[in-house]
Amino acid sequence: MATPTIDQIKNQILTEKANQEALNGITSTSKVALYNLWAYIVAFCMWSVYKSWEIFRVELDQKIREQKLYSLLWYRNMALEYRHGHPLDDTTGTYPGTGYTDDQIEAAKVVSRASVNEIEINKRKHLFIKMAKEQNDELVKLSDAEKAGVEQYFARIKPAGTKIVTLSDDPDQLKLQVTFYYNPLVLDQNGARIDGSDNEPVQSAIKDYLSNLKFNGEFMLSELVDILQEVEGCADGEVYVKSAEANYLEPPVWTPIESSYIANSGYMEIAVLEEPDPVNGGTMEVSGLEIEFKPKTVQL
Repeated sequence: MATPTIDQIKNQILTEKANQEALNGITSTSKVALYNLWAYIVAFCMWSVYKSWEIFRVELDQKIREQKLYSLLWYRNMALEYRHGHPLDDTTGTYPGTGYTDDQIEAAKVVSRASVNEIEINKRKHLFIKMAKEQNDELVKLSDAEKAGVEQYFARIKPAGTKIVTLSDDPDQLKLQVTFYYNPLVLDQNGARIDGSDNEPVQSAIKDYLSNLKFNGEFMLSELVDILQEVEGCADGEVYVKSAEANYLEPPVWTPIESSYIANSGYMEIAVLEEPDPVNGGTMEVSGLEIEFKPKTVQL
């Protein structure tokens, strides 16, 4: 049932007042009449109770979902609770409640992002747990020692017979070729703002999309195009992704992205490629993001 508004509750109070003969003498229609003000105060208090119960119900439902032992969400939350270098209690398989400060506990929680999928292999269910940590505001893979610690941690807390595969790898690499039509009154031929406020607004929008993508979420070309169409200076919303490819293997095996892609590692970044250097010889690093900026007069 939806929470009633303050006015709805107040009207219920005033309706009940009309049914009480002892209150028939109170007939003022003034908004500042004493009984009218008390009706509002009581209605506000009742509305606050309704809202408190609404918030309580949401929090309770969330706790119930999270406390269901051995659900996928439980495994994800347990991955986020892993504390590198802190021993588990031999009896309960939980971390001790004393011995560490809050800052030490937070510093030991190295897993910043995690996702859990159940996959059937050879007619047997396996849980694949993907993880990453944050370093300098960027997602990176766990160190070998951290990953080994997570594996031992789950070996202790999982139910017997559960097959768990942990994965923490470098970000999947992304190559993009984009054609972006720009308004010459806003952007120059390199995609920089003419007012000097941003030299790479289009590139920044793409990187922001990747960094804000849900961990192990679906990278969608249609969503990326929608975001680029909103970049100030995009002419008539004309943006085209000429090609998109992803890779997580070494040596690389580039997979074309037709419409969407879920990163093997759970997250992605623009590739840095090595190409022959025609001037100095050897190789040079180039970005896997190619944007062709084409001027177009905006049609009003």
